[in-house]
Amino acid sequence: MLDKYESRGLTVLAINLETAQRQSVLPLLAATGIRFVPLESDWPWAEKEYGVTGTPESMLLDEDGRIMFRPSVRDAETRVLLERQVEALLSRPR
Repeated sequence: MLDKYESRGLTVLAINLETAQRQSVLPLLAATGIRFVPLESDWPWAEKEYGVTGTPESMLLDEDGRIMFRPSVRDAETRVLLERQVEALLSRPR
């Protein structure tokens, strides 16, 4: 999805909330070919700002950081829905 929409402004932000995993995250991403750098924060911030109570959690945010969609991709059908949500978000007038 990132390859398809990056040129239109899609950015992936991943936030690691688990301090015990911080040393293993970058090597894992490199080994799997994922090419974004995760940010780090803590649970209180994630819960307060975005209502995160567990991980993994996915959200599509607009350019102002507002939650527009909370996609849950489980299969081909829900992946199509995610793509439609990304299209809708990127096609909005600015």
